[in-house]
Amino acid sequence: MRRATGLSKDEVRIEWGRIYLHPSGDLQKLRERLSMVFGVKSFSVVLVVPHELERMREAAVELARRAVARGVRTFKIEARRSFKAFPLNSMEINQELGRAVLRALPELHVDVHAPEVIIEVEVRQEGVFLCSERIAGPGGLPVGIAGRALLLLSGGIDSPVAGWMLMKRGVAVDAVYFHSPPYVGEKAKEKVLELGRVLARWRAEALTVYVPRFTEIQVEVSRVAPPSLWTILFRRFMHRVAERIAETHGYGALATGESLGQVASQTMENLACVDAVTRMLVLRPLIGWDKAEIVQRAREVGTYEISILPYEDCCVLFAPRHPETHARLERVEAIEARLDIPRLVEGALERLEIFSVTEQEVSSVATSPSA
Repeated sequence: MRRATGLSKDEVRIEWGRIYLHPSGDLQKLRERLSMVFGVKSFSVVLVVPHELERMREAAVELARRAVARGVRTFKIEARRSFKAFPLNSMEINQELGRAVLRALPELHVDVHAPEVIIEVEVRQEGVFLCSERIAGPGGLPVGIAGRALLLLSGGIDSPVAGWMLMKRGVAVDAVYFHSPPYVGEKAKEKVLELGRVLARWRAEALTVYVPRFTEIQVEVSRVAPPSLWTILFRRFMHRVAERIAETHGYGALATGESLGQVASQTMENLACVDAVTRMLVLRPLIGWDKAEIVQRAREVGTYEISILPYEDCCVLFAPRHPETHARLERVEAIEARLDIPRLVEGALERLEIFSVTEQEVSSVATSPSA
């Protein structure tokens, strides 16, 4: 929470079921950040007053007055009292504050079943907390508690959304992008790093992007294999290279943006053929989504406008006109037997570029001699 919000230790207090923030800076900026912190279901800006009934009435009226300014006409007081030394019980607090609001704002009406605004009151030992708005957070789990995964990040629409979905389930996601110069220009790599910046905003810390060199693999595969199997063979090599990086750097799984049946390479048989090449778990959070759902989520996440920039990745440029939709593993392995697989994998890793990506900047960490 402190990392995501930039607050100091003294400004964050954690209690059972609640995290209390006491910001000294820009409240609007804090609200924007909290709306992007996974694990936060909702948050509220509260008024805090002492255990004094008159101060509680004043705070309730102030919140109701703000609601009226927004056009609200019905309300409800909803009190909870965990501090049992306070002389009034929850029902009595509801009645006292409700009467105060009606006296001050006669245009309001009580509606206990479907109010336009609920003024929530929590009587705790340290004071009385009042709020009239619950702002939705993204929900999910705090990033990192479910392990680490390496996302195969292309410049397309799907894979950034897959990374976002995994982060929402508590997975710390880093990425690998396969670069094929001179067939793919630097603009394509820059596009992927820009997608990484958006994901880093949701992760609330630097995201690492690994960029192995994929050119020789694509040239060799296209030399020995029929075009219909290029995509399957490319993806098998991508998984081999990604698995090496993941094992070296301590990731527990690979992740992709594949959706069953969305394109020819993503049939059940083809996915099984790709999975057969690695031992590591492959997560596919979008497997049951259709394209419209993925596009909508990409817009919400903030990656869509970047993903549609016209800089194509290596798979798009080498895409066959008539791809195989029901690949047989034995045929694929027979073609691969004509390739020096260890040499090609090592070659992809020999000039592995590593970038540290934050919301603010992209910095080159290293060009590694090997993974």
